[in-house]
Amino acid sequence: MNPQKLELLVTREMPYGKYKGRLIADLPGQYLNWFAREGFPHGELGALLA
Repeated sequence: MNPQKLELLVTREMPYGKYKGRLIADLPGQYLNWFAREGFPHGELGALLA
């Protein structure tokens, strides 16, 4: 992973949902597992969550 994407993981906040406002790097594993089962959002957010 390139340094710019790593920086986004620790600075970008989740824009919606149960964990709105929480940094992507701080999202719980079960939430990320749920996205993996149900499908990641499109675009940059989905790429970061994946």
